[in-house]
Amino acid sequence: MIAVLRCVCTLICLGAIACSAQGLVKCIDVDGNVTYQDAPCGRGQSGRTVELPKAETREDTSAWEAAAHEARVIRGMPKRWVLRSRGAPAEIRPGAAREDATEVWRYATRDGAYLVGFAGANVAWTRDEVSARPAAPTSPAAASTAPRGAQNRRFVIAGRYCEHVFAEIGAADREEAVPAAAAADTPPTAAIKRYYYEPTPGDPAMRTVFSCVDGKVADVERTLVR
Repeated sequence: MIAVLRCVCTLICLGAIACSAQGLVKCIDVDGNVTYQDAPCGRGQSGRTVELPKAETREDTSAWEAAAHEARVIRGMPKRWVLRSRGAPAEIRPGAAREDATEVWRYATRDGAYLVGFAGANVAWTRDEVSARPAAPTSPAAASTAPRGAQNRRFVIAGRYCEHVFAEIGAADREEAVPAAAAADTPPTAAIKRYYYEPTPGDPAMRTVFSCVDGKVADVERTLVR
């Protein structure tokens, strides 16, 4: 029985090595449809080999953790680390034929959008997308009835840059300055503000409150409101 198991394990390992050596092939047909496979493309399809992500190492994890702490996204980073770095995207869509990505995440920024392209489960590229035209002005009344990104409030966590958080969840319903002396373990010269987000469509039963200290989220409070 042990000999049989060893034989099976050997065959699995050899198959994995062969697959890794061959790589993943990206095929595009005449209609622009994209498929990824481990065999050559068929007739009428153009294709090329896509580099497979390597096995995760301790060095990789350390690099991803450092990048996420600084709200950066780097090539090879898995999706779970992208979520820790930037939170939930405003949009997730399949990659277009010429984008070299199976999936693209879009994050809203002040100047347009930040795009993250994935090849499978790992980041293949990142790209800044500048808006071609300024956004149409919105009246205060319309802004109050159409809050942006409320569904992303659950991804507000300590350590993230506040400007990235505001880009994802929109402006707070209320904000107030907090004296540094009133916050524990905070230097007296630190700039502190507290932001209040009331329940709204997209996050109907939760009040979210967090503090920004020198540009980063310091603490988060979530209160269930019935």
